[in-house]
Amino acid sequence: MTIYTVCQTNVVSVSPHTTIAFVSDLMKQKNIGCVIITEDHKPVGIVTDRDLALRVDLTAAEKAVDPISTVMTHEVCTIRKDTGIFEAVQVMKSSRVRRLPVVDMGGRLVGLITVDDIVRLLARELGEIARVIGNESPKI
Repeated sequence: MTIYTVCQTNVVSVSPHTTIAFVSDLMKQKNIGCVIITEDHKPVGIVTDRDLALRVDLTAAEKAVDPISTVMTHEVCTIRKDTGIFEAVQVMKSSRVRRLPVVDMGGRLVGLITVDDIVRLLARELGEIARVIGNESPKI
């Protein structure tokens, strides 16, 4: 199973010139924890709710109009859409990230995989295994 089969494909992205205030409001409106920063549909950064909480004083009006590029993580770790689930988990562990933008062969953003997505997948799979074992176990 590839990462693309379980990733979110409706990913919110903005340009590096988008204001911090706009991104903050967008995250609040859509109830999302991160926004991918793209140029020509390719990830160049990522901003999480934690980044905004730790790096920005949103009560300071002068900061809110700064571009999101001033607070985004520039070294964004991505993963190709044909990567397997286990390898994606390994990348998350070694990179110490909870979210990975998913890209196609050309490096264009096509999805987002999160730790939560993987946990939900594993829970479904474990539930299915439990159901099969329950059906095949002798009745006492």
